Amino acid sequence: MNFTDIGISKEIENGLLKEGITNPTEIQSSVIPQMLEGKDIIAQSQTGSGKTLAYLCPLFMKVDCNLKSTQAIVLTPTHELAAQVYHEAKKLAEKSNIGVKSILIIGGANITRQIDKLKEKPQIVIGSSGRILELIKKRKIKAYTVKTIVIDEADRMLDDANIQSVEDVVKTTLKERQMVILSASMTKKAIQRAQMFMKEPENVIGDTNIMPETIEHCFITCEKRESLVLIRKIMAGLKPQKMIVFVNNPMDIEVLAEKLRYHGLKAGGIYGKAHKFERKTVMDAFREGRINILVASDIGARGLDFDNVEIVINIDIPEDPVFYQHRAGRTGRGGKHGLVISFVTRNEKKWISQYANKLGISFAEKEMIYGKLTDVVKKHDKI
Repeated sequence: MNFTDIGISKEIENGLLKEGITNPTEIQSSVIPQMLEGKDIIAQSQTGSGKTLAYLCPLFMKVDCNLKSTQAIVLTPTHELAAQVYHEAKKLAEKSNIGVKSILIIGGANITRQIDKLKEKPQIVIGSSGRILELIKKRKIKAYTVKTIVIDEADRMLDDANIQSVEDVVKTTLKERQMVILSASMTKKAIQRAQMFMKEPENVIGDTNIMPETIEHCFITCEKRESLVLIRKIMAGLKPQKMIVFVNNPMDIEVLAEKLRYHGLKAGGIYGKAHKFERKTVMDAFREGRINILVASDIGARGLDFDNVEIVINIDIPEDPVFYQHRAGRTGRGGKHGLVISFVTRNEKKWISQYANKLGISFAEKEMIYGKLTDVVKKHDKI
């Protein structure tokens, strides 16, 4: 099956071909035809399965380029994800030679410049619910012309911290709008909240496997003070070109990045309180290979989309299986092999078996010996 078979125009299909994308993924094959039919959709699919193009391609088909008005809004939980969706939309328009205009609207950016950009009459607005709502209230975005609302990473967008601003944005649009809600993981609470905005939504669709089979999961038993040494051993032995290191406490990010740099490693950290320019500088450096270790927290796990991340390291075991899923999803994308290594103390090993059961994955216990990641030999395994 190709993109034409599921209703995508030849122009968009040719644009995708220029990016080396020849056939739709499972989630794209499910979402695209239903979006084109105007149905409300709740879609769940594993990280890295192509959800962004699953809604961007039909959005481009639905937009009337002759109308200089906002026709679609895409809401995301983080500025990084919004920026990535925006760049994906911009690239798709250029490669397909289609005159669909998009704009990135996020908090923290200069609102006057955003208002000036809106004068160019973009058809798709991508960004954070708070700033988009602010501009709707200022009558700089005309919500009554919006025909489609997409909520990306919906489990987070519909949680207690974000639901009110999302609901406020949705209420500014006409009831005839189409709602498309997507995430790698959907809680029952998120689904119930999503259904409040929707008309007979399609059931949750997409991949049933929570975690891609291309990702290998393992753990190393160690004390916290050994983490830095282990990272250095992994870099020296496995020589990954790109590696993301996750910590639970955002306060530890810059400290760890500084220690790694002190030992001659090319590392940078992204954390919530950093200035937007600083975050972008670090992410661009990682994307372009000028640094090969990115230190982040769970806030950074959402929406970070980098090519060819070979290893994810959890210095701290995440506090929830959903967090583990989003961290692990930064590697093993596009069918490539990925490796997730979790550092755990002896007391934390119980979490490994719990996560294995909840996520339907298996963990191997490993150790670094002579530059190689080796299976731990149990005493009863020895001859």
